[in-house]
Amino acid sequence: MVRRTQRKELLSLLLAALFVSALVVRVIFIHHWGSSLTLGSDDVGYTESARRLVSDHVFSYWRPRLSLEPAFGPSAYMPPGYPLFLTLFIWLWGDNARALAVARYAQALLMVGALYFTYRAGRTVTGEWAGLGAAALLAFYPPLILISGLLLTETLFTFLLTAFFALWLEAPNDARKHALLGLLSGLAALVRPTGVLLLLAVAGYQMARLAVARGAERRSAGRSLLALFIAFCLVLSPWWVRNAVVFHRFIPLSASGGNPLLLGTYVNLEGIKYGWHPSWPVGRDPMATGELHTALAVKRLREGFRKEFWRYLDWYTRGKFRLLWGRAFLWGGEDKLPRGVTLPYHYVLVTAGGLGLLYGLGRCFPGSGRIFIVLVLFTLVHLVTYAHCRYALPLLPLLAVAAFLPFSRRVERTPAFFK
Repeated sequence: MVRRTQRKELLSLLLAALFVSALVVRVIFIHHWGSSLTLGSDDVGYTESARRLVSDHVFSYWRPRLSLEPAFGPSAYMPPGYPLFLTLFIWLWGDNARALAVARYAQALLMVGALYFTYRAGRTVTGEWAGLGAAALLAFYPPLILISGLLLTETLFTFLLTAFFALWLEAPNDARKHALLGLLSGLAALVRPTGVLLLLAVAGYQMARLAVARGAERRSAGRSLLALFIAFCLVLSPWWVRNAVVFHRFIPLSASGGNPLLLGTYVNLEGIKYGWHPSWPVGRDPMATGELHTALAVKRLREGFRKEFWRYLDWYTRGKFRLLWGRAFLWGGEDKLPRGVTLPYHYVLVTAGGLGLLYGLGRCFPGSGRIFIVLVLFTLVHLVTYAHCRYALPLLPLLAVAAFLPFSRRVERTPAFFK
Protein backbone atom coordinates (compact mmCIF):
# COMPACT_ATOMS: atom_id res chain seq x y z
CA MET A 1 0.00 0.00 0.00
CA VAL A 2 2.84 2.34 0.88
CA ARG A 3 4.66 1.56 -2.35
CA ARG A 4 1.51 2.18 -4.36
CA THR A 5 1.08 5.57 -2.68
CA GLN A 6 4.69 6.41 -3.40
CA ARG A 7 4.28 5.49 -7.06
CA LYS A 8 1.21 7.71 -7.33
CA GLU A 9 3.09 10.59 -5.73
CA LEU A 10 6.01 10.09 -8.11
CA LEU A 11 3.65 9.96 -11.08
CA SER A 12 1.97 13.20 -9.97
CA LEU A 13 5.33 14.92 -9.63
CA LEU A 14 6.48 13.74 -13.04
CA LEU A 15 3.23 14.87 -14.65
CA ALA A 16 3.48 18.30 -13.05
CA ALA A 17 7.11 18.62 -14.15
CA LEU A 18 6.21 17.55 -17.69
CA PHE A 19 3.34 20.02 -18.05
CA VAL A 20 5.31 22.91 -16.56
CA SER A 21 8.32 22.14 -18.76
CA ALA A 22 6.14 21.93 -21.88
CA LEU A 23 4.52 25.27 -21.04
CA VAL A 24 7.85 26.98 -20.31
CA VAL A 25 9.36 25.79 -23.59
CA ARG A 26 6.39 27.16 -25.54
CA VAL A 27 6.33 30.48 -23.69
CA ILE A 28 10.06 30.98 -24.31
CA PHE A 29 9.64 30.06 -27.98
CA ILE A 30 6.75 32.50 -28.44
CA HIS A 31 8.54 35.25 -26.51
CA HIS A 32 11.73 34.83 -28.53
CA TRP A 33 10.18 34.77 -32.00
CA GLY A 34 7.23 37.07 -31.25
CA SER A 35 5.37 38.55 -34.21
CA SER A 36 7.68 36.77 -36.69
CA LEU A 37 5.47 33.72 -36.11
CA THR A 38 3.29 34.44 -39.12
CA LEU A 39 2.67 32.87 -42.52
CA GLY A 40 0.89 35.65 -44.38
CA SER A 41 -1.77 33.16 -45.45
CA ASP A 42 -4.59 31.56 -43.46
CA ASP A 43 -3.51 33.42 -40.32
CA VAL A 44 -4.17 36.73 -42.10
CA GLY A 45 -7.73 35.62 -42.85
CA TYR A 46 -8.39 34.60 -39.25
CA THR A 47 -7.02 37.81 -37.72
CA GLU A 48 -8.84 40.00 -40.25
CA SER A 49 -12.08 38.18 -39.47
CA ALA A 50 -11.60 38.73 -35.74
CA ARG A 51 -10.82 42.43 -36.21
CA ARG A 52 -13.85 42.93 -38.44
CA LEU A 53 -16.08 41.15 -35.94
CA VAL A 54 -14.93 43.42 -33.10
CA SER A 55 -15.04 46.67 -35.07
CA ASP A 56 -18.14 46.21 -37.25
CA HIS A 57 -19.88 43.15 -35.73
CA VAL A 58 -19.77 41.38 -39.10
CA PHE A 59 -18.32 37.93 -39.55
CA SER A 60 -16.28 38.05 -42.74
CA TYR A 61 -13.26 36.31 -44.18
CA TRP A 62 -10.67 37.73 -46.51
CA ARG A 63 -7.04 37.12 -47.31
CA PRO A 64 -4.87 37.89 -50.34
CA ARG A 65 -5.69 36.05 -53.60
CA LEU A 66 -9.23 35.09 -52.57
CA SER A 67 -10.80 38.14 -54.21
CA LEU A 68 -9.75 40.86 -56.64
CA GLU A 69 -10.30 43.54 -53.99
CA PRO A 70 -10.51 43.34 -50.20
CA ALA A 71 -13.89 41.79 -49.43
CA PHE A 72 -15.18 42.46 -45.92
CA GLY A 73 -18.83 41.62 -46.35
CA PRO A 74 -20.57 38.72 -44.57
CA SER A 75 -18.98 35.38 -45.37
CA ALA A 76 -19.31 31.69 -44.62
CA TYR A 77 -16.08 30.82 -46.42
CA MET A 78 -14.62 29.54 -43.16
CA PRO A 79 -16.37 28.38 -39.96
CA PRO A 80 -16.31 30.99 -37.17
CA GLY A 81 -14.70 29.03 -34.32
CA TYR A 82 -11.10 30.18 -34.52
CA PRO A 83 -11.83 33.84 -35.44
CA LEU A 84 -14.16 33.95 -32.42
CA PHE A 85 -11.29 32.68 -30.29
CA LEU A 86 -9.08 35.54 -31.53
CA THR A 87 -11.94 38.00 -31.12
CA LEU A 88 -11.86 37.47 -27.36
CA PHE A 89 -8.28 38.76 -27.13
CA ILE A 90 -8.77 41.68 -29.51
CA TRP A 91 -11.89 42.72 -27.59
CA LEU A 92 -10.04 42.58 -24.25
CA TRP A 93 -6.65 44.01 -25.27
CA GLY A 94 -7.49 46.04 -28.36
CA ASP A 95 -6.54 45.66 -32.01
CA ASN A 96 -2.79 45.55 -31.52
CA ALA A 97 0.19 43.24 -31.33
CA ARG A 98 -0.31 42.69 -27.60
CA ALA A 99 -3.69 41.02 -28.17
CA LEU A 100 -2.20 38.58 -30.67
CA ALA A 101 0.74 37.89 -28.33
CA VAL A 102 -1.67 37.01 -25.52
CA ALA A 103 -3.56 34.76 -27.94
CA ARG A 104 -0.32 32.91 -28.66
CA TYR A 105 0.39 32.44 -24.96
CA ALA A 106 -3.17 31.18 -24.51
CA GLN A 107 -2.50 28.66 -27.25
CA ALA A 108 0.52 27.44 -25.29
CA LEU A 109 -1.85 26.73 -22.39
CA LEU A 110 -4.26 24.94 -24.74
CA MET A 111 -1.46 22.70 -25.97
CA VAL A 112 -0.59 21.78 -22.38
CA GLY A 113 -4.28 20.98 -21.96
CA ALA A 114 -4.03 18.71 -25.00
CA LEU A 115 -1.07 16.97 -23.34
CA TYR A 116 -3.21 16.40 -20.24
CA PHE A 117 -5.99 14.81 -22.28
CA THR A 118 -3.41 12.71 -24.11
CA TYR A 119 -2.29 11.46 -20.71
CA ARG A 120 -5.90 10.66 -19.76
CA ALA A 121 -6.48 8.79 -23.02
CA GLY A 122 -3.29 6.80 -22.54
CA ARG A 123 -4.19 6.09 -18.93
CA THR A 124 -7.54 4.68 -19.98
CA VAL A 125 -6.08 2.50 -22.72
CA THR A 126 -2.81 1.26 -21.27
CA GLY A 127 -2.38 2.60 -17.74
CA GLU A 128 -1.05 5.68 -15.94
CA TRP A 129 2.63 5.27 -16.79
CA ALA A 130 1.90 4.67 -20.45
CA GLY A 131 -0.30 7.78 -20.39
CA LEU A 132 2.65 9.73 -19.02
CA GLY A 133 4.84 8.32 -21.78
CA ALA A 134 2.34 9.32 -24.48
CA ALA A 135 2.18 12.89 -23.16
CA ALA A 136 5.98 13.05 -22.88
CA LEU A 137 6.34 11.84 -26.47
CA LEU A 138 4.36 14.89 -27.64
CA ALA A 139 5.51 17.51 -25.14
CA PHE A 140 8.72 18.42 -26.95
CA TYR A 141 7.83 17.46 -30.52
CA PRO A 142 9.07 20.61 -32.35
CA PRO A 143 6.13 21.17 -34.77
CA LEU A 144 3.70 21.15 -31.82
CA ILE A 145 5.83 23.85 -30.21
CA LEU A 146 5.85 25.86 -33.43
CA ILE A 147 2.10 25.57 -33.98
CA SER A 148 1.44 27.03 -30.52
CA GLY A 149 2.85 30.32 -31.77
CA LEU A 150 1.16 30.38 -35.18
CA LEU A 151 -2.32 31.87 -35.39
CA LEU A 152 -3.84 28.81 -37.06
CA THR A 153 -6.66 26.47 -36.11
CA GLU A 154 -4.42 23.54 -35.21
CA THR A 155 -3.80 24.28 -31.52
CA LEU A 156 -7.45 24.91 -30.61
CA PHE A 157 -8.55 21.96 -32.75
CA THR A 158 -5.97 19.66 -31.15
CA PHE A 159 -7.22 20.64 -27.70
CA LEU A 160 -10.83 19.88 -28.63
CA LEU A 161 -9.94 16.62 -30.40
CA THR A 162 -7.90 15.27 -27.48
CA ALA A 163 -10.59 16.28 -24.98
CA PHE A 164 -13.18 14.56 -27.16
CA PHE A 165 -11.13 11.40 -27.54
CA ALA A 166 -10.21 11.12 -23.86
CA LEU A 167 -13.89 11.43 -22.92
CA TRP A 168 -14.96 8.97 -25.61
CA LEU A 169 -12.60 6.35 -24.24
CA GLU A 170 -13.92 6.92 -20.71
CA ALA A 171 -17.60 7.33 -21.57
CA PRO A 172 -19.95 4.46 -20.77
CA ASN A 173 -23.09 3.99 -22.81
CA ASP A 174 -24.53 7.04 -21.09
CA ALA A 175 -26.68 9.79 -22.66
CA ARG A 176 -25.14 12.63 -20.62
CA LYS A 177 -21.60 11.72 -21.58
CA HIS A 178 -22.59 11.43 -25.23
CA ALA A 179 -24.26 14.83 -25.07
CA LEU A 180 -20.88 16.20 -23.99
CA LEU A 181 -19.28 14.37 -26.92
CA GLY A 182 -21.80 16.03 -29.22
CA LEU A 183 -20.90 19.40 -27.71
CA LEU A 184 -17.17 18.89 -28.23
CA SER A 185 -17.57 17.57 -31.78
CA GLY A 186 -19.79 20.57 -32.58
CA LEU A 187 -17.17 23.00 -31.26
CA ALA A 188 -14.49 21.16 -33.23
CA ALA A 189 -16.59 21.45 -36.42
CA LEU A 190 -16.88 25.21 -35.83
CA VAL A 191 -13.10 25.42 -35.70
CA ARG A 192 -12.39 23.14 -38.66
CA PRO A 193 -15.01 21.45 -40.89
CA THR A 194 -13.29 18.08 -40.47
CA GLY A 195 -14.42 18.19 -36.83
CA VAL A 196 -17.68 16.67 -38.05
CA LEU A 197 -15.74 13.42 -38.50
CA LEU A 198 -15.63 13.08 -34.71
CA LEU A 199 -19.42 13.04 -34.66
CA LEU A 200 -19.48 10.46 -37.45
CA ALA A 201 -16.97 8.26 -35.62
CA VAL A 202 -19.06 8.08 -32.44
CA ALA A 203 -22.33 7.80 -34.36
CA GLY A 204 -21.03 4.91 -36.44
CA TYR A 205 -19.69 3.23 -33.32
CA GLN A 206 -23.04 3.60 -31.54
CA MET A 207 -24.96 2.32 -34.55
CA ALA A 208 -22.74 -0.76 -34.61
CA ARG A 209 -23.55 -1.32 -30.94
CA LEU A 210 -27.26 -0.86 -31.66
CA ALA A 211 -27.04 -3.59 -34.27
CA VAL A 212 -25.73 -6.16 -31.78
CA ALA A 213 -27.27 -4.95 -28.48
CA ARG A 214 -30.51 -6.20 -26.98
CA GLY A 215 -32.96 -5.04 -24.35
CA ALA A 216 -31.87 -2.32 -21.92
CA GLU A 217 -28.43 -1.98 -23.53
CA ARG A 218 -30.06 -1.31 -26.89
CA ARG A 219 -32.33 1.38 -25.43
CA SER A 220 -29.36 2.98 -23.68
CA ALA A 221 -27.36 3.05 -26.92
CA GLY A 222 -30.32 4.65 -28.70
CA ARG A 223 -30.63 7.39 -26.07
CA SER A 224 -26.89 8.04 -26.25
CA LEU A 225 -27.03 8.37 -30.04
CA LEU A 226 -29.97 10.79 -29.81
CA ALA A 227 -28.22 12.90 -27.16
CA LEU A 228 -25.09 13.01 -29.32
CA PHE A 229 -26.94 14.43 -32.34
CA ILE A 230 -29.07 16.86 -30.34
CA ALA A 231 -26.04 18.38 -28.62
CA PHE A 232 -24.15 18.66 -31.91
CA CYS A 233 -27.08 20.37 -33.64
CA LEU A 234 -27.56 22.79 -30.74
CA VAL A 235 -23.94 23.92 -31.05
CA LEU A 236 -24.15 24.34 -34.84
CA SER A 237 -27.65 25.83 -34.96
CA PRO A 238 -26.65 29.52 -34.50
CA TRP A 239 -24.25 29.16 -37.43
CA TRP A 240 -26.93 27.46 -39.55
CA VAL A 241 -29.54 30.11 -38.75
CA ARG A 242 -27.11 32.94 -39.45
CA ASN A 243 -26.19 31.47 -42.85
CA ALA A 244 -29.83 30.86 -43.76
CA VAL A 245 -30.74 34.47 -42.91
CA VAL A 246 -27.73 36.06 -44.64
CA PHE A 247 -27.27 33.78 -47.66
CA HIS A 248 -30.75 32.22 -47.95
CA ARG A 249 -29.37 28.69 -48.14
CA PHE A 250 -28.19 25.93 -45.87
CA ILE A 251 -24.43 26.01 -45.31
CA PRO A 252 -23.70 23.31 -42.74
CA LEU A 253 -19.99 23.96 -42.13
CA SER A 254 -18.29 26.27 -44.62
CA ALA A 255 -18.15 27.32 -48.27
CA SER A 256 -14.41 26.78 -48.67
CA GLY A 257 -14.43 23.13 -49.74
CA GLY A 258 -13.44 23.99 -53.31
CA ASN A 259 -9.98 25.20 -52.34
CA PRO A 260 -8.62 21.99 -50.72
CA LEU A 261 -10.40 19.92 -53.38
CA LEU A 262 -8.65 21.91 -56.12
CA LEU A 263 -5.28 21.80 -54.39
CA GLY A 264 -5.56 18.04 -54.22
CA THR A 265 -5.89 17.71 -58.01
CA TYR A 266 -2.26 18.78 -58.61
CA VAL A 267 -0.12 15.65 -58.68
CA ASN A 268 2.89 16.14 -56.40
CA LEU A 269 1.66 19.74 -56.03
CA GLU A 270 3.32 20.66 -59.33
CA GLY A 271 2.98 24.38 -60.00
CA ILE A 272 1.66 25.09 -56.50
CA LYS A 273 3.51 27.76 -54.53
CA TYR A 274 2.41 28.78 -51.05
CA GLY A 275 -0.85 26.91 -51.50
CA TRP A 276 -1.81 28.68 -54.73
CA HIS A 277 -1.56 28.33 -58.51
CA PRO A 278 -1.34 31.46 -60.72
CA SER A 279 -3.95 30.13 -63.16
CA TRP A 280 -6.74 29.84 -60.61
CA PRO A 281 -9.84 31.98 -61.13
CA VAL A 282 -10.73 34.65 -58.59
CA GLY A 283 -14.27 35.82 -57.84
CA ARG A 284 -15.77 38.96 -56.37
CA ASP A 285 -15.39 37.59 -52.85
CA PRO A 286 -13.96 34.47 -51.15
CA MET A 287 -17.23 32.54 -51.39
CA ALA A 288 -17.53 33.20 -55.13
CA THR A 289 -13.90 32.16 -55.49
CA GLY A 290 -14.69 28.95 -53.64
CA GLU A 291 -17.44 28.11 -56.14
CA LEU A 292 -15.09 28.72 -59.05
CA HIS A 293 -12.49 26.48 -57.42
CA THR A 294 -15.01 23.69 -56.94
CA ALA A 295 -15.97 23.77 -60.62
CA LEU A 296 -12.33 23.77 -61.73
CA ALA A 297 -11.49 20.92 -59.33
CA VAL A 298 -14.25 18.71 -60.76
CA LYS A 299 -13.05 19.47 -64.29
CA ARG A 300 -9.43 18.64 -63.45
CA LEU A 301 -10.44 15.41 -61.69
CA ARG A 302 -12.39 14.18 -64.70
CA GLU A 303 -9.63 15.03 -67.14
CA GLY A 304 -6.85 13.73 -64.92
CA PHE A 305 -8.36 10.31 -64.28
CA ARG A 306 -9.39 9.98 -67.92
CA LYS A 307 -5.98 10.87 -69.38
CA GLU A 308 -3.57 9.66 -66.66
CA PHE A 309 -5.55 7.18 -64.61
CA TRP A 310 -2.68 5.28 -62.96
CA ARG A 311 -0.73 8.45 -62.16
CA TYR A 312 -3.75 10.05 -60.50
CA LEU A 313 -4.66 6.84 -58.71
CA ASP A 314 -1.15 6.65 -57.25
CA TRP A 315 -1.36 10.31 -56.22
CA TYR A 316 -4.75 9.92 -54.54
CA THR A 317 -3.53 6.93 -52.52
CA ARG A 318 0.18 6.51 -51.87
CA GLY A 319 1.26 10.04 -52.81
CA LYS A 320 -1.11 11.93 -50.55
CA PHE A 321 -0.66 9.43 -47.73
CA ARG A 322 3.06 10.17 -47.75
CA LEU A 323 2.42 13.94 -47.72
CA LEU A 324 0.06 13.60 -44.78
CA TRP A 325 2.08 11.26 -42.57
CA GLY A 326 5.57 11.12 -44.04
CA ARG A 327 6.62 14.72 -43.45
CA ALA A 328 7.10 16.92 -40.40
CA PHE A 329 5.38 20.31 -40.31
CA LEU A 330 8.02 23.04 -40.75
CA TRP A 331 5.90 25.71 -42.47
CA GLY A 332 6.97 29.06 -41.05
CA GLY A 333 9.53 27.40 -38.81
CA GLU A 334 12.26 26.41 -41.23
CA ASP A 335 14.71 28.77 -39.49
CA LYS A 336 13.24 28.24 -36.02
CA LEU A 337 13.19 24.47 -35.58
CA PRO A 338 16.17 22.10 -35.44
CA ARG A 339 15.63 20.15 -38.67
CA GLY A 340 18.20 17.53 -37.67
CA VAL A 341 16.06 16.71 -34.62
CA THR A 342 12.58 17.32 -36.00
CA LEU A 343 12.57 14.83 -38.87
CA PRO A 344 13.94 11.81 -36.91
CA TYR A 345 11.59 12.70 -34.02
CA HIS A 346 8.66 12.68 -36.45
CA TYR A 347 9.58 9.33 -37.97
CA VAL A 348 9.97 7.73 -34.53
CA LEU A 349 6.57 9.06 -33.39
CA VAL A 350 4.68 8.00 -36.52
CA THR A 351 6.39 4.60 -36.80
CA ALA A 352 5.95 3.75 -33.12
CA GLY A 353 2.31 4.84 -33.25
CA GLY A 354 1.55 2.89 -36.41
CA LEU A 355 3.20 -0.31 -35.20
CA GLY A 356 1.59 0.03 -31.77
CA LEU A 357 -1.83 0.45 -33.34
CA LEU A 358 -1.40 -2.65 -35.51
CA TYR A 359 -0.33 -4.61 -32.44
CA GLY A 360 -3.28 -3.32 -30.41
CA LEU A 361 -5.77 -4.20 -33.13
CA GLY A 362 -4.30 -7.66 -33.49
CA ARG A 363 -4.53 -8.28 -29.75
CA CYS A 364 -7.99 -6.64 -29.43
CA PHE A 365 -6.81 -4.07 -26.90
CA PRO A 366 -9.55 -1.71 -25.67
CA GLY A 367 -9.38 1.68 -27.36
CA SER A 368 -7.38 0.55 -30.38
CA GLY A 369 -10.50 0.29 -32.53
CA ARG A 370 -11.53 3.85 -31.71
CA ILE A 371 -8.06 5.19 -32.50
CA PHE A 372 -8.16 3.33 -35.81
CA ILE A 373 -11.62 4.66 -36.73
CA VAL A 374 -10.66 8.31 -36.16
CA LEU A 375 -7.33 8.02 -37.99
CA VAL A 376 -8.92 6.28 -40.98
CA LEU A 377 -11.74 8.84 -41.31
CA PHE A 378 -9.40 11.83 -41.25
CA THR A 379 -6.91 10.16 -43.59
CA LEU A 380 -9.59 9.29 -46.16
CA VAL A 381 -10.94 12.85 -46.20
CA HIS A 382 -7.48 14.28 -46.82
CA LEU A 383 -6.73 11.70 -49.51
CA VAL A 384 -9.85 12.88 -51.34
CA THR A 385 -9.14 16.59 -50.85
CA TYR A 386 -5.73 17.98 -49.85
CA ALA A 387 -3.08 16.20 -47.84
CA HIS A 388 -0.52 18.20 -45.87
CA CYS A 389 1.45 17.29 -42.76
CA ARG A 390 -0.13 20.29 -41.05
CA TYR A 391 -3.45 18.47 -41.03
CA ALA A 392 -1.92 15.45 -39.31
CA LEU A 393 -0.76 17.48 -36.28
CA PRO A 394 -4.05 17.22 -34.30
CA LEU A 395 -4.01 13.43 -34.84
CA LEU A 396 -0.53 12.86 -33.43
CA PRO A 397 -1.83 12.49 -29.83
CA LEU A 398 -3.75 9.40 -30.97
CA LEU A 399 -0.57 7.95 -32.45
CA ALA A 400 1.30 8.76 -29.23
CA VAL A 401 -1.29 6.79 -27.26
CA ALA A 402 -1.13 3.95 -29.78
CA ALA A 403 2.66 3.80 -29.45
CA PHE A 404 2.21 2.44 -25.91
CA LEU A 405 -0.47 -0.15 -26.73
CA PRO A 406 2.11 -3.00 -26.70
CA PHE A 407 2.58 -2.28 -22.98
CA SER A 408 -1.10 -2.88 -22.24
CA ARG A 409 -2.18 -6.03 -20.44
CA ARG A 410 -5.90 -5.35 -20.83
CA VAL A 411 -6.59 -7.97 -23.49
CA GLU A 412 -10.27 -8.54 -24.24
CA ARG A 413 -12.08 -11.25 -26.15
CA THR A 414 -14.45 -8.68 -27.64
CA PRO A 415 -13.26 -7.32 -31.02
CA ALA A 416 -11.32 -4.10 -30.59
CA PHE A 417 -13.80 -2.05 -32.61
CA PHE A 418 -16.34 -2.49 -29.84
CA LYS A 419 -14.03 -1.62 -26.94
